[in-house]
Amino acid sequence: MGARKAGGAATQQAPAAAPAAQAGGNPFKQTLTVFDMVVYGLIMMVPIAPMGIYGGVFQASGGMPALAYIVGFVAVLFSVLSFAIMIRHFPSSGSIFTYVSNIMGKGIGFIAGWLMLLQYLVSPALMYLIAGTALNGFVPAVPVWAWCLVFLALVAVISLRGMQTTMVVNRIALVSELVILALFAGLGVYYIATHPATSGFTATALFNPAAFDFGNMMSAVSLSVLSYVGFGVIATLTQQAKDERFGPPRAMMIMALILVVLFAGQCFIATCIDPSGASFAHDADNGFYIVAQIVAGPWLAIACAVAVALSQGIFTALVTQTSVATILFTMAKGGSLPKQLARLERRNDVPRNAMLFVIGLSAVLIFAMKPLGIDSVAKVANFGALSTYTLLNVCVIVFCWFQKKQRREFLRHLVFPAIGALVCFGILLSIDTVGHVVGIVWIAIGIVYYCVVRYGLHRDITLA
Repeated sequence: MGARKAGGAATQQAPAAAPAAQAGGNPFKQTLTVFDMVVYGLIMMVPIAPMGIYGGVFQASGGMPALAYIVGFVAVLFSVLSFAIMIRHFPSSGSIFTYVSNIMGKGIGFIAGWLMLLQYLVSPALMYLIAGTALNGFVPAVPVWAWCLVFLALVAVISLRGMQTTMVVNRIALVSELVILALFAGLGVYYIATHPATSGFTATALFNPAAFDFGNMMSAVSLSVLSYVGFGVIATLTQQAKDERFGPPRAMMIMALILVVLFAGQCFIATCIDPSGASFAHDADNGFYIVAQIVAGPWLAIACAVAVALSQGIFTALVTQTSVATILFTMAKGGSLPKQLARLERRNDVPRNAMLFVIGLSAVLIFAMKPLGIDSVAKVANFGALSTYTLLNVCVIVFCWFQKKQRREFLRHLVFPAIGALVCFGILLSIDTVGHVVGIVWIAIGIVYYCVVRYGLHRDITLA
């Protein structure tokens, strides 16, 4: 359907590998509009996401969290442009896994998919931990792990009912999050205006030359970019989009522009309320809620914490689990993973076995990763995301500039993806030791697994 809707130029440029990849037919129903995908992506990336990690980003950046989010947007912007090019050539829910496999070979493609799994397998557990921590701060009698399991159970029920149920829940969630954000912004601006002795609108809340340190800022960006990296989930919906070649790229660009304004804006307001960060110096995990309490009392702090808990613990986790189940389904369909994960329930388009696997793994990871802390777990997820985004940008250069020799578009096919690759790789290097160790070990396990499947079991890995 999507191929017939695409323009002639896009059809002529499609490589032979892409139709071959789709020769088996699209197993999904193409029902998602651009608006559906924007809503889906915004829920994954959460308009109020900075509330959950504000304290950590503030401290790492030297009091300039808004700048950290703006720098992170640069990496997002160029990677979105690269996604737009690749989606038009390779319409597949395999996403970066498919692009790299076609362009750089099945071995490197498998590692790209393996790194995607690191991000998406860790992300649900991270969302539950953020939600559990938010509520535990106000109801300490209930441990974090107990809150996490409650959210996991709710998400399991909703996710197994299919995409249409997910989209209805997501739209309700998005409106609720935007209401909370508007409430904080309005009250925050009023507080700043009426408390000039302790607060004030100042340029140093965005950039403070006296406190700026490049290394610290990049460390802050490696944490804040967590709020952005989810835009890749739109690529996993390509086969379910009504316009599979042009719909997902448009949705990604709209989301990126909306989010940089919302992320940087709420951080700027919070910083202007407490420029020194003294109020949450000893409780960074609850930093934003403490600032909200300064503005309007405990009720606003509780409202923000509950909003973060519900958005991360239910709605974002729901989107993440749906996305990783789709990735597992696609990789299993191509032979990279056990074939049992490639079973699709026709009644509601749910890859049930893959979904059940993700639910079970999330339960295990909640307990395994809680001791690491939210910041470290976030950077583990970001290792997978930034690695694959680096490969994505490199793929555009290799495919368009060298293989297809499309050199008339110098900026889109060389300069922009080169900048995107360098920025993503630079942020990747700034991730802490825990993130690097877990990421490198994960890659090593992936290489061993690939060698066993390919050379030990003699199973060919095809593209789904």
